[in-house]
Amino acid sequence: MSSAVKKRRKKKKRSQAPVALVYVATALISMALLSMLSVYLLKNFKIIGVQKEEEPVVTVQSFNDMFARVNTNGVLADVTLVRMDPAGQSILVVPMSPQTIDPKNNTTFRDLYDQGGMAGVKTAVEDTLGLTVDNYASLSNDSFERLFDIYGGITYKAPEELYKLSHDNDENDISIAKGTLVTLGGRQVLQLTQQLVFSNGRQGNTEFLGLAVETLINSMFQQAYITQDNIDNLYSIITTNSDTDFNEDDYKLQKSYLKEMLSSGLTPATKMVPEGTWSQNDETFSISPDFVLALKERAAETAPEIGGGEAIAAEDSAAVQTDENGQPAAEPTEAAAEPADTEAQTEPAPQETQAETQAQTQAQTAPPEEAPAETAAE
Repeated sequence: MSSAVKKRRKKKKRSQAPVALVYVATALISMALLSMLSVYLLKNFKIIGVQKEEEPVVTVQSFNDMFARVNTNGVLADVTLVRMDPAGQSILVVPMSPQTIDPKNNTTFRDLYDQGGMAGVKTAVEDTLGLTVDNYASLSNDSFERLFDIYGGITYKAPEELYKLSHDNDENDISIAKGTLVTLGGRQVLQLTQQLVFSNGRQGNTEFLGLAVETLINSMFQQAYITQDNIDNLYSIITTNSDTDFNEDDYKLQKSYLKEMLSSGLTPATKMVPEGTWSQNDETFSISPDFVLALKERAAETAPEIGGGEAIAAEDSAAVQTDENGQPAAEPTEAAAEPADTEAQTEPAPQETQAETQAQTQAQTAPPEEAPAETAAE
């Protein structure tokens, strides 16, 4: 083969390289464009590249709601603070007499209602108990009775004979034998909260009010299907023609927590009846500082916080032990509260004599002195 032919073949081979390079570059560019287009379409149709939205952190609140009954004469008849704690699955009922004195101005709740309506009573309750009142509502006698009648009244066992005849209406008569288990309708519950039929005077009315509301709330949970179907109706009964600061947002928020608690199957309500001192003829009542402290510890709050119902103390703060009447029980002595320290101290040191060891052990394992019993509320 001649040298001229070889040169022509070499030239042909060299001339194909640039063409192949162009093809490869074109293919790469095309693939890149197709990839970009594919990614764009996938993102546009939310198939890829969509970050999952983080769920908002919900802070479980507790709520202190105040309900006050105002009779047909427009006079404040009684006050009840209801604390709902969804996180603790509990509801605390604190009944109060209208004769309770606001310590800041030495005026009764009843007189403060006459001066400033429910807003004045709210301030007085906050001053007296040191807790925030998130919402309030007044109830008429009719509304009060209807709330109990929806659930068929309450079952009550009288601790003493209760008897009083009404000169106006036979429906207002009270005649209950001691120890008898009876079912009380709304009208009878109303009469027992206001008529002087208890041997301990108006304190007996306050104690019965606490028991009645506690029993009613537990009935609401025991008959959860009725409550679920009537939550809106209950709200309407409470707030219609009421002196209230409840609004739709307040109601919807508390309703959501209440519905969740209803599904628990619990009976969460307990009462805590105020202790204190009645004046002569039960004209005024002063709540004791010890009760206020016990209530704030029970509610897991250390100070009033206006503007929200969240507990101030940490969730792991120690709960106050209570007796069957809802009052704080006596605290154990220091020796009984620290058994681990006692056990550790009874181990003799190497240099101690056997006699010293026995003496120390006997002294430290001796039974602690009994703590004084506290007075029950009821």
